[in-house]
Amino acid sequence: MMKDIKRLANNFRNAIDIARELGEFERDLSFCNFPRGCCGDTSDLLAQFLLENDIRTYYVCGTFRRGSFENVQSHAWLLTDNQIIIDITGDQFRNNPYFLNYDKSVYVGAEDDFHRLFEVEDRNVRENIGLDALGSFCQPRLYGLYRKIIKYI
Repeated sequence: MMKDIKRLANNFRNAIDIARELGEFERDLSFCNFPRGCCGDTSDLLAQFLLENDIRTYYVCGTFRRGSFENVQSHAWLLTDNQIIIDITGDQFRNNPYFLNYDKSVYVGAEDDFHRLFEVEDRNVRENIGLDALGSFCQPRLYGLYRKIIKYI
């Protein structure tokens, strides 16, 4: 199963990179900066793809606090039932020593030092049941992004 998850995660990230290079995200205020600031949306999109491939995941959002209350950074990724992390936007932190200069564009594995930096509360973990379960405010945008990504897989 781990091999399947790695393959699917890599395929999805590659498709995002291709779509971005071809200008598919130029009009999206968030995805035009992929992977920076896109971890939440990307996790929802990848969760949909994995769900369509019979892999159930949980959405996890962690918080990193460095000193002051204002100095906070969040990061989102997916987690399987057997505690395997799936993160395809960790490379957004590659130039930041506070985040270990983490440069993995696709990470599938057990909790590592990077993911341990983020505090995760139970309320920040939810089961992914597909894009249909998300609010109607974000559904059209995410489905549009999903269609743009999937065509490159």
